[in-house]
Amino acid sequence: MPWCRQCDRLVEDDELTAREAGTDAADDDAPDLCPTCGAELDVDDGQEAKEAPVKAPWHFKVLVVGTVVYLGYRLYQGIGWLIHHA
Repeated sequence: MPWCRQCDRLVEDDELTAREAGTDAADDDAPDLCPTCGAELDVDDGQEAKEAPVKAPWHFKVLVVGTVVYLGYRLYQGIGWLIHHA
């Protein structure tokens, strides 16, 4: 996905322009330019995302902690019930 660091925005594929006005649009060697500011775009090929470790989102961690607390409390209740009814 083409990203403009200067504008700090994602540029759609249909907005891309060639570096020089005289450059043929089919030329793959010419870097893409931002249509707003004219800066060279960073084109991510997805390789960095594949290499980066995947982190669990914060709400998943909260869910796991809540589940552990709930099950610990239910274990405490179960042991108390066994003591009183045994």
